[in-house]
Amino acid sequence: MSPRYALYFAPRAESPWNRFAQRWLGRCAITGERHALEAVPGVTASRYTEIVAEPARYGFHATLKAPFRLRSDAVAGTLISELEQLCSRMAPFRLPAFEPRRLADFIALVPVHGDPRVDGIAVECVRSFDPLRAASSVQEIQRRRQAGLTERQEALLDTWGYPYVMDQYRFHLTLTGALARCTQKEVDALLDAARRLLPAEPPEFDSICVFREPAPGAPFELMHRAPFARRGRLVYLVGPSGAGKDSLIRWVKLNLPAGAPVEFARRTITREPGPNGEPHHTVDAAAFDQLRNEGRFSLAWQANGHGYGIGKEVHAWLNRGLTVVVNGSREHLPEAMRTFPGLELVHVTAPATVLTERLAARGRETAAEIEGRLARGTFEAPADVPILEIHNDRDLESAGRVLRAMLLGQLHLPATGAAP
Repeated sequence: MSPRYALYFAPRAESPWNRFAQRWLGRCAITGERHALEAVPGVTASRYTEIVAEPARYGFHATLKAPFRLRSDAVAGTLISELEQLCSRMAPFRLPAFEPRRLADFIALVPVHGDPRVDGIAVECVRSFDPLRAASSVQEIQRRRQAGLTERQEALLDTWGYPYVMDQYRFHLTLTGALARCTQKEVDALLDAARRLLPAEPPEFDSICVFREPAPGAPFELMHRAPFARRGRLVYLVGPSGAGKDSLIRWVKLNLPAGAPVEFARRTITREPGPNGEPHHTVDAAAFDQLRNEGRFSLAWQANGHGYGIGKEVHAWLNRGLTVVVNGSREHLPEAMRTFPGLELVHVTAPATVLTERLAARGRETAAEIEGRLARGTFEAPADVPILEIHNDRDLESAGRVLRAMLLGQLHLPATGAAP
């Protein structure tokens, strides 16, 4: 029978996470070497060997596209070439911390919180490489169905050959096989041992691996590692109402070179757009809350009586190495920094008299409401965030040229500074 191939996240051979896997599973799928198994107090050596046999055969990994056979007219070289192209558009990032958990009948390492970047990569792997996949056999489909699939999982199995993809996907690194023969004390001992042995720092997601099963039942082996080649930038634009952020963004959009690797996040807001305001997605408060509860936003906040949301497409753009501009909130900056470590900050401002004139010209608020907006106070940026200060109180082109240069990497971003 022809080999099976899989797309996995797998730590590099020199990583402390791979050394952990060698001790835990007794085998390194990267080098093919065998290693002594870790002794787990409370679990006999024979039982431990039994429950790690299956994950050891597959190798220490997190699945991005489950094992599949190539179409009869496809070759492994095409799979590798297309994976290299995909990874050349992606940017490395640090994964969240992991913790061992029991998932159904096995133990796995699971991120303590989700990361939309990971989910986006998994979706892209499933979609991009499915045209190379041979149709699943009847026996393979029946074996999958023995797990007791939901209606949604049945539909995914029919479409993609695997039921745990798209919205049913869960990023994890498997540590054991079925625990049916283990007592609760043994399960607890395994969980404790995994916690004790885990490396302190989470691994970096910097590549996608092709693993190969040369024959049914044979150990999987690393065939190819495709590194991520690009790093994206998130530019977080803030400023008081009336500073002209929308006009500034509009000018830059119109004056960027063709093909510039820059994307502008389109906000979802619970108000109708004004005649000269930003083009945003308009929803009512109930729809906004539903989108937020469904996890459809990468960032969301409340300001001036309205809800503001930034969609998850931002993560996919960053994974492709693009510069992404987010029209953000000063008050929400701490949360944005947690979600996007390494973001770059642009503060757009103007004198109070100019802000007052611009807000009055919009005609959306009373004089008292305008005064309340301006009374929100001055902005103090965190000391460790790169910041560009743009004073947008002259002609729009002057400020626009500064922001454009920054987005194109032509302007060095100091810790603090002011636009000329």
